[in-house]
Amino acid sequence: MLLVPLGEVGSKLVAEASHALRDVLGIAAKAGPSLDRPRYAFNEARGQYHATSILRRLASLRSGGSGPVPVVGITDVDLFLPDAPYVIGDADRDAGAAIFSLARLSHGEPGEVRRRAQVETVHATGHLLGLSHCTDYHCAMFVSRDAADSDRKGPGLCASCRAALGAEE
Repeated sequence: MLLVPLGEVGSKLVAEASHALRDVLGIAAKAGPSLDRPRYAFNEARGQYHATSILRRLASLRSGGSGPVPVVGITDVDLFLPDAPYVIGDADRDAGAAIFSLARLSHGEPGEVRRRAQVETVHATGHLLGLSHCTDYHCAMFVSRDAADSDRKGPGLCASCRAALGAEE
């Protein structure tokens, strides 16, 4: 797994996200190259960044020495999809890339923001592993529409999502 910061996302936050992947999913992740704010994805009329455009760019980073690796981007810009006013994140399982934004999650104490980044990293990675959104609002796979959703759920997965991954209880 490759974690790629875009914009003003610090290396300490990326390291904390990596720890969550190891602790919750048993996945080793390393930091990818820090990328600039994705100007190519900016939609001037909306004042937001098109998530799908960023996913395409992230997917191009997948080639690794031992084959393609999944990529999760972490950004500080506000994301959108054409049919939604905004999104916290998006994933393309076939392309092996996911993105999530801290733009709507970055208010609060540093510890709260760090935990939200961990939760959403697990969520994004879960999609790349084949998981869909979950109805258990404590599960990391529950969809986040705002910081309160992210705060309510934990970085862990519910029993159903763990079972779907073939993880033992």
